[in-house]
Amino acid sequence: MNRTATFAGVCALLVSGSLYAATDLPATPPAHAEFAPDGSVSAVHDGQYLSLALPQHSWTVEESQADEQTLTWPLFIHEVMVANLDYAAARYNVDMAVADAAAAKLLPNPTLSLGGTRDLTFHNRFGKDSDGKPVLLRQGEPRSVGIDQTIEWWGKRKWRIKAADQALHAAAATLDDFLRNLKLDAAAAYADALAAQRIVDQLRTSSTFLNKLNTSQQIRFKAGDISRPDLLETQVEQSEFLNDLSRAEDDAETARFALSTFLGKNRGQTGFIVSGDLKQPARDYHIDNMIQEALTKRADLIALRYSRDAADSGVELAKASRIPDVDIGVNYAFNPAVVNPIDPTPNDHQLTLTFAIPLPLFDRGQYAISRAKAAAHQSQVQLASAELHAEIDIRTAYALYQSALKRVASFDNGILKSADDLLEARRYGYQRGANTLLELIDAQRADNQIRQDSDQAQAELVKARIQLERATGFELAITF
Repeated sequence: MNRTATFAGVCALLVSGSLYAATDLPATPPAHAEFAPDGSVSAVHDGQYLSLALPQHSWTVEESQADEQTLTWPLFIHEVMVANLDYAAARYNVDMAVADAAAAKLLPNPTLSLGGTRDLTFHNRFGKDSDGKPVLLRQGEPRSVGIDQTIEWWGKRKWRIKAADQALHAAAATLDDFLRNLKLDAAAAYADALAAQRIVDQLRTSSTFLNKLNTSQQIRFKAGDISRPDLLETQVEQSEFLNDLSRAEDDAETARFALSTFLGKNRGQTGFIVSGDLKQPARDYHIDNMIQEALTKRADLIALRYSRDAADSGVELAKASRIPDVDIGVNYAFNPAVVNPIDPTPNDHQLTLTFAIPLPLFDRGQYAISRAKAAAHQSQVQLASAELHAEIDIRTAYALYQSALKRVASFDNGILKSADDLLEARRYGYQRGANTLLELIDAQRADNQIRQDSDQAQAELVKARIQLERATGFELAITF
């Protein structure tokens, strides 16, 4: 065991040394790197090796350009479908599947062979015949040309083409599912951006009122109408609202930046001004019909069914591959005349027909068939599992959607109007001395919180509907 390991290590060192000598790469670094005082790797050790990881000067890397734009939902979703980089990369999977399907139809290439013989011993040597005359001693130097063609068993090409076509359909369905989920993810991100912007707008309105209130309180304090604690309470409350507004603006900016990930290269620094309405009309879904339609039409399930069919075709291809291919060849040879006195022969022409077939003595394709059958069974189980998860996801998403509808309905049943009426009453009462400053501030906070909860409920309703459409595989029907 030790001798074997030592021999393998010596071979590895020899091979690595020859490779580095041929390619001018640095030698393999030691196991432990040495670091300079500034933290850089020492040049005498791993520094030379790690230099291979440096970027190439020929690479072109461009950052996005700063810009600002008002973004509507139709413009956003259109640009997602046109310029999204992940979707652009995913489309190449279909292109590759198209190429594979076309390649599966091709026949094996014929093989052209050219041959010639040269007599190295007697090519230009002369001897003497029985009469003493000089005679060329060169032996025959034949020339040949031939062509060989592999003849496939007819079932191989049939099932190879069918499997490749099914794989192409699976790739197309997978791309369709990718695009559908991309649009749903984009809708969820847009809903987050709208909800965050609504919170900012609400807090800005409250901050404007508190700014006016603070100015009024300062005037009243100078006039002696209120005490200093009342003025300080107003200022403290205004500072807290400004802090809330700052955090909300940061959250809104983060949500807007998240939209850039769905768009093209030059959107990384675009400052979006999001516009739209979060409110969505209630939609009546029938759970049983949704499940049946989803199991039939959902793109990812369609892709799995095509993959299952391709695996079944793979079993048939493996069975057909048990019969070996036949190589048929035709070879033409010309043997020039030999005039030497030892073995004189006239020139002649020869035509040879060859027929070759492997003998399946050991490998008869039995394990390839076993593997193909296992892959087919696996694809069937994966499909059954996906169908089960799809049904559970639909029922779960439907329950969440119904719950979100109820929560939004609770805000639509007069809570928002009551909060606004209470706030207006507190403002009016405070101006006339009927309410305290604390009652006014509590009413303002309650109104802000209720409106934020309402906007959050609307956003959750949108997301619940998105999740339901994701689970059912329905086309995106959400607009903002």
